[in-house]
Amino acid sequence: MKDLQKSKSKKLVMLLLVVLILITSILNIFLVTLPEEIKIIEGKEQKLEFKFPMTLQLCCKEPFFVNGSYLNENLIINLKEPLILKSSVKGTYDFEFRLLGFIPLKKIKVHVLPETRVVPGGHSLGVKLRPNGVIVVGFASVTDEKGLKHQPAQEAGIQIGDIIVMVNNQKIFQAEELSQIIDNQQSVILTVKRNDKIFDVNLTPVKNNFGLSQIGLWVRDITAGVGTLTFYDPQTGFYGALGHIISDADTGKIIEVGEGEIIRARVSSISPGKKNQPGEKRGVFIDEEKIIGNIIANTPYGIFGKAYQSFENPYYTSLPVATVSQVHEGRATILTVVEDEKIQEYDIEIQKIIKQSSPNGKGMIIKITDEELIAKTGGIVQGMSGSPIIQDGYIVGAVTHVFVNDPTKGYGIFIEWMLNEVNNLNFREKI
Repeated sequence: MKDLQKSKSKKLVMLLLVVLILITSILNIFLVTLPEEIKIIEGKEQKLEFKFPMTLQLCCKEPFFVNGSYLNENLIINLKEPLILKSSVKGTYDFEFRLLGFIPLKKIKVHVLPETRVVPGGHSLGVKLRPNGVIVVGFASVTDEKGLKHQPAQEAGIQIGDIIVMVNNQKIFQAEELSQIIDNQQSVILTVKRNDKIFDVNLTPVKNNFGLSQIGLWVRDITAGVGTLTFYDPQTGFYGALGHIISDADTGKIIEVGEGEIIRARVSSISPGKKNQPGEKRGVFIDEEKIIGNIIANTPYGIFGKAYQSFENPYYTSLPVATVSQVHEGRATILTVVEDEKIQEYDIEIQKIIKQSSPNGKGMIIKITDEELIAKTGGIVQGMSGSPIIQDGYIVGAVTHVFVNDPTKGYGIFIEWMLNEVNNLNFREKI
């Protein structure tokens, strides 16, 4: 009899262990989707939506305001209901989710940060970006004085997308400089950057039938276009724009900044977007001699630099910056220009928040819902990249890409990732 009872007890314990392991496994699958870190604004409530039918214990050694009362050591929470965090004390807090009060499941660091405010953009910008050298965009045959054709650069191993940074140990920035140094030279040494490698290429120029020495290359020394300002920080003078990296139109290679500047631009016309046919803003530079800012960095999160003048927005004097965890699905607006230099605010919907453990240019899916904007542009068009996204009185991100099959939809980047780049620039400047 005793043996039978022991056997039943063992089976019951085993069953409980199996159930506990299953519950823990399911919870771990759910909790692994949660970020390792959460940032909230000092003195502001932050709502976290879990929508998971489970009761857990939330532990924190330091007092923290959770769901309307202070969490001191631990608190029983229902993951089906929102978790509302708030703290008026800056710092980093260690949270831990536990099952049955003693089984650790997930640790999260909560960073309480001071509120940051910036001037939202929407302004059209003329962008001029010069690489640290000249970009090879094509090859050309050189016909010599006897009528024979040569391709010196291509035969020497030069490739499309290479950046020529020096010729005969002389730094160059313009195509004219390359031509001037090559002319009348018996041989030249090109210092070439290809991806992350820098190497020298020796070649012999060919005199064409006009007596000019050539190496058979088409090169470009500047990329120009129109984009949109995302924000301006009056405290540091830094700005951010575009929300994505600038690549060379012909080679697809990322342009490393040698020099660059922003100037005023106005929208002269719009080519509306259609399915499988992206539209674009056609812009005209205004007062090209008056540079309103430099370009220091060209990154996956936009272009950044120092503004030489302040920017003002007709709708908002300034706005607080949202953390990634503050952004949610639902109504929002964007600021952009579709006519001349007039900034206007248009309705959009944030349809999906894409969970990110690290910075990425595709943090949210947005849809243009404003009928006036759709009538003018068809949705998101080239040149709209960088248009700031506003939600709940915060600047939360910027427009980055359009869906080719549906121009009313596209991607947005979180403003937090763009501000991180400004902080890096500010740190480098102080050093």
